[in-house]
Amino acid sequence: MKRLLGLCLILISLAAGAQQYVTTTGKTHFFSSTPLEDIEATTIKTVCAFNTDSRKVSANIAIKSFDFKDDLMEAHFNENYLESDKYPNAKLSGEVVGDIDFKKDGVYDVSVKGKLDLHGVVQDRDIPCKLTVKDGMPTNVTAVFDITLADHKIKIPKALFTNIAEVIKVDLSYDLVTYTK
Repeated sequence: MKRLLGLCLILISLAAGAQQYVTTTGKTHFFSSTPLEDIEATTIKTVCAFNTDSRKVSANIAIKSFDFKDDLMEAHFNENYLESDKYPNAKLSGEVVGDIDFKKDGVYDVSVKGKLDLHGVVQDRDIPCKLTVKDGMPTNVTAVFDITLADHKIKIPKALFTNIAEVIKVDLSYDLVTYTK
């Protein structure tokens, strides 16, 4: 948790004087469905920072913070697939792209264009998002997108190929608050 908080503070300090919004309790969920088994997990420990002036955004998720319904599934996820001791965090850094009028309340269709670092493999991403603006401030961001395991060199043993989907659906919802020093 210290690493996540430290990262959040570093991200915020990068743009001193700019309008910063953060969450340390962002909800990130993923779901995999196959004919044999559904796999899903959720974390509410995502750290995210958004600078409205530069439109830069950064997010960090501690892989071990994902909570599964089944302890064995969680152990396999951390030890065999995401190798969370070796690759402890998933990170996204990028820029929010799209028309946003912070003077007008509403939900804006935007995207985050940037880099997703997962399992030690960095991939360019363009993630469609919805950004809610209320009282001149971004208050929430949501997104639904897919991650292809092979793109991040996450290997599925042939014996389990029918148990784990090759593409994982991710959905997130982050409530943002104004960062004040």
